[in-house]
Amino acid sequence: MVIQTFVISFLCAGIFVALLCRYDARQHPNRSAVYFIVSFVAYITGLVTTIGVMHTFQAAQPALLYLVPACLGLPLATGLVKGEIEDLWKFEDYPEDKPEEESTNREKTD
Repeated sequence: MVIQTFVISFLCAGIFVALLCRYDARQHPNRSAVYFIVSFVAYITGLVTTIGVMHTFQAAQPALLYLVPACLGLPLATGLVKGEIEDLWKFEDYPEDKPEEESTNREKTD
């Protein structure tokens, strides 16, 4: 049970890092992947902190206790500093689906 929780903790944070990589690719295709790099560094920092605390106190620690604040905090702080927090918050992974829905809605009203 502990191993399953540990693996799920890593997967959730890893999926968030991957989402930020997609954000960088879609929003800033010609620039470096700032949000991906920041979130990846935060992920590694959270993992190192988790493992360090586990070894220091000789007790299991929930990885999400350290991964979530790191993986959410640093990219959000980066967005605040760059003034892109609204774009980051409203990002949708598949924006190409919206125009089709809008055109379907227009056809229904006509």
